[in-house]
Amino acid sequence: CSRRYTAARHSGRRPLGDIGLIVVHCTESNSASSSAQWFQNPVAQGSAHLVVDDNECYRTLDNDVIPWGAKGANTRGFHIEITGWARWNRNDWLKREATLRRAAYKAAVHARRFGIPIRWLTAAQLRAGENGFVTHALCSEVLGGDHSDPGRNCPTDELLTWTKEYAE
Repeated sequence: CSRRYTAARHSGRRPLGDIGLIVVHCTESNSASSSAQWFQNPVAQGSAHLVVDDNECYRTLDNDVIPWGAKGANTRGFHIEITGWARWNRNDWLKREATLRRAAYKAAVHARRFGIPIRWLTAAQLRAGENGFVTHALCSEVLGGDHSDPGRNCPTDELLTWTKEYAE
């Protein structure tokens, strides 16, 4: 991933052993570059570790840096922004298979690196502090906030299938 942009917003550093979640977001934009560039702006009220699209990946924070990604899940989370829109339907998302596969590959690499089980957590499991994969929307539901990304039509089933394949 390119390190062309560094996110302006973060909450300091953490031990890598604190990471137990892969948090999936969508950018609400058309390109990884524009979103990563936005994170560099001090006006931006968010950040993530990676931003991906069909052709590019940007790393805007190191693994040990706590992002401004999802209230209540920042210290424990490795945050991946997938270029797209929460309002998309499933077919819109699947037209961006290359983007989803890039995100799945990056998720697999980091899940293995941090020993995170490749499984979607339920609200109860997230509330109980279990490790796994979550969306920003689930974090908002359980831990507070108002985000709905990556949207209920994001093919999280496919994303997890591809992540498991890449992790083998």
